[in-house]
Amino acid sequence: MTTRRRARRVLPALLAALALTLSLPQAAGAAAQPRAEGKPLKATHKVHLSRPKLVNPTGHAQPKVHKSQGPLPTISRKKLAELKAEAAKKPGMRKPEQSGRNSAKKLASPPSQGSFEGLSQPCCLRPPDTHGAVSRGYFVEVTNGAGVGVYNKSGGLLKNVSLASFFGYTTQEIFDPRVVYDKKWNRWVISAEAFQEDQDVQKVFYAVSTSSNPQGSWYIYTFDPPEEPGTGDFYDFPQLGYDQDAVIVTANIFRPGELGFNYIGSRAFGMAKADLYNGRFTDFRYFDVGLTGTVAPPIVEDDNANAFLVAAYPGADHLTLLKATGLGRSNDTIVQQPDVPVTNYFVPPNARQPGTDNVLDTLDARFQNASTQIGNQLLNIHTVSGGDYPLPKWYQINTDTSTVPSGQFGFVFEGGSSEDFNPSVAGSAVGGTAENPIGRMFFTWTSTDAFGAPHQARVKSGGRLATDPVSVAGGNTHAEASTFYAPSPDTVERWGDYSSVTINPSATSTCPVGNRAYVVNERQINTTDWGSRIGRLGFCG
Repeated sequence: MTTRRRARRVLPALLAALALTLSLPQAAGAAAQPRAEGKPLKATHKVHLSRPKLVNPTGHAQPKVHKSQGPLPTISRKKLAELKAEAAKKPGMRKPEQSGRNSAKKLASPPSQGSFEGLSQPCCLRPPDTHGAVSRGYFVEVTNGAGVGVYNKSGGLLKNVSLASFFGYTTQEIFDPRVVYDKKWNRWVISAEAFQEDQDVQKVFYAVSTSSNPQGSWYIYTFDPPEEPGTGDFYDFPQLGYDQDAVIVTANIFRPGELGFNYIGSRAFGMAKADLYNGRFTDFRYFDVGLTGTVAPPIVEDDNANAFLVAAYPGADHLTLLKATGLGRSNDTIVQQPDVPVTNYFVPPNARQPGTDNVLDTLDARFQNASTQIGNQLLNIHTVSGGDYPLPKWYQINTDTSTVPSGQFGFVFEGGSSEDFNPSVAGSAVGGTAENPIGRMFFTWTSTDAFGAPHQARVKSGGRLATDPVSVAGGNTHAEASTFYAPSPDTVERWGDYSSVTINPSATSTCPVGNRAYVVNERQINTTDWGSRIGRLGFCG
């Protein structure tokens, strides 16, 4: 049983004071140092995608070898464990809703508009890596193990295909799936990768729908990451975004050593939509973006010629910002921008559960999903340490000035004693202004509470208008577990490793475009099995 009581929280007067109290000394080792604007980064290789196969995937084929692994940290596992143990001993800080005047109010969250069951996988593969996207007529979810699920927007499951059948590959387990819907061109894009076949072969997959109907045919592409031969370099935790001309991808690279895999850098590239969406053979330039930590690509919601990538290294006082121009073209560039100064953030402690000493993994302060980019604003969220509890923090970066202005960051949490993690955010231009083009924000996250009003893991969602207080408290509950999660002999249980929020691109009679979002997040079925929950919420009439 978990018996340790939460340390009493101090009482800062303002939200700004909360931010300062989060500046607890905690070193992450060889953290990335702040940098000024630099020269264009080096494209190390030109990569040729395979010639596409046109398929209409069906079936539930399984790989010949089953494997399961969480994302590798960009600091050593030993150091990460030390930082999490250190964070768990810190006194908890009073959350914004509990502080004095000018504190965050417990907002009336944009109301839940229902939810429905997503994919589940009772056996073998953990974590689920839940991800999804919404179109005008469908919701597509992808997970480890359970594969690709196509739903109508009322929650009816129309099609389910395993990842092995979808990509036509059974040699190794396929994992880390992501999906986006390009509402301008009405195409779906799904990405994933497989475990290594040998030290030089690791398959990375992309699928592009031939129409807006995800039940139809797809072009399937693949490539092997062009890392140093003979080293066994491992391509991990790829993220998926896009601008108007390219599908944008980032990934981490690890090299095996005596004590396990060591982080050797991150990569980024863009693939031309004009080729991918038309089933043409294509190539792209493969960029080494250095030891930045996990890099999040953007989903660019306008015709901006530049796409901005962002990274949060574990335990730092800045965010790394990169400007990509012309991705998918032969002369594309990625340029280091001045680093974005922020209040020190630290690796979060793992999340406690009532009734057990087993905790849920909250990762390493990385951005887990693509950013929203509208105009000169870039929005993303990660989980940081709030003292002895994990706490999601969002930032809205001004890409012209490489700053997070006052009033453009905040926290997301359920309540005063909750432990909140595995967040995602998406922004909408509805209600935006020239000065602040992001007028709506929608969030999902996971919450537990082992002390105040105890409850097991919940799927949460919430939102804010640009004029609302910066921190979001409370939120909708789409699902709640009835018991703690302990599927393995480990005391730290894999969770996530990510979730997603996407803006509904179609209107209804009561909800204009840009006012409703769909979320998907891991839910727990019982002590050993995971599922997922797909929810809707909106600022609707």
